[in-house]
Amino acid sequence: MRSKSETLEDQPKPLTLEEKKQQKEDMITCFIVSYLILMLCCFSILLAMLVPDIKIVHMSFTTDLNNNITTQQAHYLPLVSARWDLLIRVPAELVGDYICLQGNLLYKNATLVTSSVQSYGKLEVGMPQLLNISAVATEEDLGGAAGREIMETIKERSELRFGSRLSFTDCRVETEEGTLSYDCDETMLRFEQGSNHIKAATFGKHATCIVNL
Repeated sequence: MRSKSETLEDQPKPLTLEEKKQQKEDMITCFIVSYLILMLCCFSILLAMLVPDIKIVHMSFTTDLNNNITTQQAHYLPLVSARWDLLIRVPAELVGDYICLQGNLLYKNATLVTSSVQSYGKLEVGMPQLLNISAVATEEDLGGAAGREIMETIKERSELRFGSRLSFTDCRVETEEGTLSYDCDETMLRFEQGSNHIKAATFGKHATCIVNL
């Protein structure tokens, strides 16, 4: 049987005033941090609900083949260049007098090509718009692992998925507004191969682009 003195020694010692003060400060700090994180999450959700989505109406991908390859080179990517065209529907809420738009074509989250910044002026404010962006990928752009995988996949099947990313801003010099970045769902393209080129166009439902917070 344990003695009374041993039992008292096992009991936790009362906190000092300094320790109580530190404990209180830690609890307050934890509460403030939790509150700020909660407010940030709520703000992000609210902003995502207020900013409208963008629809991809049509996407096409046309490649020029390099037919001057030897048998030893046949396993390499036989592409000279590729053109990417994208038609998007911008909702009325995003349409101002001037819009600058830039897009990236993605394959498995890797950027294949980036378009130049394209500007659209004198748009009808408050009306939805159909806007085009285009970009040309060179043989060098397509010569990596992603390009080779694309060609191998096309040989095996006629359908392939591509992603895209969009950036919007009011591009007038006197207007220093922030840029809206959109990440788009993958778009299914169906390929048709000719003697000197491979063409692909949208197949299936239209992809949706949502604002990236």
